[in-house]
Amino acid sequence: MARPLQGDISVGRLVANSKLATAYLYGITWRQGAKEAQQVLLNFLDRGMEANAFHANAIIGACHARDWRMALFLLVGMGDLRMRPDGVSYNAAINVLEKASRWSLALHWLREMRNSGLQPSAIGYSALLNGGQSRWKMILSTWSEAKVAGLDTGTMGCSAAIRACSAWWHAAEVLSSMNWFRIPADRCTYNAALHGIRSQWQRASHLSRTVTPDAVGANTVINACARAGRWAQTLAQLEDMAVIHLETDVFSCSTALSACGLMGTWAFACHVLAQSAMRKIHPNHVTMGTAVGCCGGHWEVASDLMMGLPELRLASDLIMCNSHLGVCAAAGRWEVVLETLAEQREADRGHGVRDRFQRDGISFTAGISACEKGSQWTWTVKLLEMAMHEVPEVTADDVCFNAAIDACARATARAPAWALLSEAERSVEVRDVSSLPWALARLHCQDASVVLDVFKDVVTVVRDPKSLSPKRWSLMTWAFAMLGVPVASHEVFREAIMTSLDDFNIDELSILSWGMMDLDATSGLRIQLAAVREMGRAIAPNQDWVSFANSVLGVVWAWNFSGCLAMRLARQAQAVLAQGSREMDRRKGTRNLHQEAEDGPCATRGISREYRDPWVVLDMSEVLVIAKPPGWEVYDGNAERQLADYLVNLQRGRLPILTDLKHGCGFIHRLDVPSSGLVIAATTYHAWYDLQFQLVTGTLLREYLVLAHGFVYRDPNARWSTIAALLRWSDDAVAAAHGMGKPSETRLRVLGHVTDPSGRSFALLVIRIVTGRKHQIRSHLAWKGHATVTDGKYTGPQTLTEDLRLCARNFLHRCHLSLRRGTVCVEEHHVWQPLALDLVEALRELRPKDLAAQKAQETWCSSSEPAEFMCTEGP
Repeated sequence: MARPLQGDISVGRLVANSKLATAYLYGITWRQGAKEAQQVLLNFLDRGMEANAFHANAIIGACHARDWRMALFLLVGMGDLRMRPDGVSYNAAINVLEKASRWSLALHWLREMRNSGLQPSAIGYSALLNGGQSRWKMILSTWSEAKVAGLDTGTMGCSAAIRACSAWWHAAEVLSSMNWFRIPADRCTYNAALHGIRSQWQRASHLSRTVTPDAVGANTVINACARAGRWAQTLAQLEDMAVIHLETDVFSCSTALSACGLMGTWAFACHVLAQSAMRKIHPNHVTMGTAVGCCGGHWEVASDLMMGLPELRLASDLIMCNSHLGVCAAAGRWEVVLETLAEQREADRGHGVRDRFQRDGISFTAGISACEKGSQWTWTVKLLEMAMHEVPEVTADDVCFNAAIDACARATARAPAWALLSEAERSVEVRDVSSLPWALARLHCQDASVVLDVFKDVVTVVRDPKSLSPKRWSLMTWAFAMLGVPVASHEVFREAIMTSLDDFNIDELSILSWGMMDLDATSGLRIQLAAVREMGRAIAPNQDWVSFANSVLGVVWAWNFSGCLAMRLARQAQAVLAQGSREMDRRKGTRNLHQEAEDGPCATRGISREYRDPWVVLDMSEVLVIAKPPGWEVYDGNAERQLADYLVNLQRGRLPILTDLKHGCGFIHRLDVPSSGLVIAATTYHAWYDLQFQLVTGTLLREYLVLAHGFVYRDPNARWSTIAALLRWSDDAVAAAHGMGKPSETRLRVLGHVTDPSGRSFALLVIRIVTGRKHQIRSHLAWKGHATVTDGKYTGPQTLTEDLRLCARNFLHRCHLSLRRGTVCVEEHHVWQPLALDLVEALRELRPKDLAAQKAQETWCSSSEPAEFMCTEGP
């Protein structure tokens, strides 16, 4: 008697009824799995049932995704069971592979089906199209095969092909092909196309105008414009949604706000918030956090938005608070940052552990960054201690420690910085390999044994070029170069950097260039060509162009200083800076109302030597050369009389650069408050970057007349002498040292030697600076033993007292500038300014030692231009 298999169904009935057996196999596959169904099928065959393709198709079609291997096994083994696979067999197996996300196998069996002479169905193609969204190449290939075969995959299949495209032009091609094959496109298709071409905001905007979009499509277009930094088009799309009666939501507003944030248009961000309120859209934490982040340097606006949260029934969360702290830190408002952190601390005391405000490392890093910019190193240490001890949830990492160490180093607080470095080495579990060399460089470590030990440890760790990111390689190379270690000649560093050079961006190449200036000419040229390549790439919308431009200038400056600047790099940098600075002028609305006279630049000479007020010596419309009197500060705001205020009061038009601290309020360089002489200012961003390019390439010359202590040797065979000493900052002064510091170069020419009534010897020098570091002239001369007269920072108290009897201020006067204008027809302008009256009186009290000194004294005490500035010969 036959054994019953299910209920009252016996094997005999199933063997006798092929259709009933097919249904039974399908059911048992679905309930118990393909393996059990296969055993049942083999049992049927043993009992004499004649199997056919319907039985195998039933098992394959009912397979779950986990049984995809059994489905393929049965498909391949159908021939052994005297069954011929048909189109249903292949389509069923392909469907199982699609459910199991085995896209490559599915495509393979789709092609095997065609090779077997079977025609795939539209269902098989559609299943594969809708499933393999992450494999865009496979999807487009499948879609193309379906079209060639004349199969209609439907609108959903086309939409799937569009969604799968990783490149916008592929999505546009599929959409265009739909018109060719006369496949109607619905809103889902258009939304998929908008999503595919979202990197091309102009095409996305155009497509949205060809069909009335829904809320999803409109938000996609807004997102496309926002990602491109096109805030005006983003706001226009937002307004269009209201015109076509589409309901704007929180996502629409947040996306529009993000576009405003990319371009720093905080006023329009506030406008978006106001429009959202009028449309009764209640902002959430994401919207308000984005709005706060849009404020950029306008910390007052960000603070007002935070104060308005209670009216919106929103509580400040961690992300929103960090955005506020970041805005205040960027503006250098360390007081506001500390006040905000203190308020959070007080709020924590009134809540339980579950409800307390969870601060993280970003909060404290923002506070440390703000205090660093404000030179409040004591607060940076306190905040770091608070992060480590008072808030257990926060673990101080490399970022926090490095920011605090940098703050102490900037404030020349060496002892706390060394203590922080020791604490970081103990408390941070995994400290980055570049952190210790960087910290030693910032603290100007003079212990050669410590530096050498660290260098050996680093070389042991970084044998693999890919073991460090390009940023870490560049920082470490710069750090060791600052510490006097010639890493450029070390095989491990050189090979690692040259191998991964294509991965470095322009910021990293700028840092790397200063650390690798001692490379051979071929390797140095490779770094310069890598910089040329990076300059040619498009800047991301969220990338700071000012930072990009500074890195470009840094690369050019480093290789020009080394004497190996490639002409291709110089030309590319000049073109990139010119294009970007003109765009900055356009975006910021620069309007220079003062036009240059028809007969050329206006030069003013013979002005009174009293130097009570500044005046314009040379006017080239966008470039001004100004005579700075002693006692005036250029723009830092530490003195009552500001040269920046004088420049603004000239009222030459709408000139945003004059109030832009990042660009020195338009000034190209500074002069110490006690010093006098010529200062260059630009009234447009284009002129400012052009002058900066002249500075780093050495075509803008700055020369000073200096009275220095002692007898300065004059080489009879050379017109100029060179001081090439590395500079490092320690305590309150700048010290020159051979072994470590930033590369600096000063050239000097001895005009003559003089003595004062007490018999002290002095040298009258013309100084030309090549690099322009802080206090470079004073520190270089002091390092050579010839400090400038009346320099309290680099001379002893007794010497200073004696100098004050001769001259009431530092005897340093910027007397000559040489600059160029134009790129095709280059004009070179030379500007000189005689000594101020107080310096003339001091010079007249000195007695010349030789004929050359007598001639120099007579020339500089008169108002005629010295002969040495009549020509443009180099050193």
